[in-house]
Amino acid sequence: MARTGRPKADKPFDHKVTVKFKEEEYQIMVEYAENHNLSISQLIRMGVELQMKQQANQ
Repeated sequence: MARTGRPKADKPFDHKVTVKFKEEEYQIMVEYAENHNLSISQLIRMGVELQMKQQANQ
């Protein structure tokens, strides 16, 4: 019988990071994510990637 459930990702996320935000910061992120059809995780990953690219170009 075939297995059911979520299919395996091509590149699964191996590490979990916990970050605390102030309520105001969190609400700004939630609103931005909703307006741009992103998850909070996607938004944070994009921010980290952008910061690393900017640092590499300096």
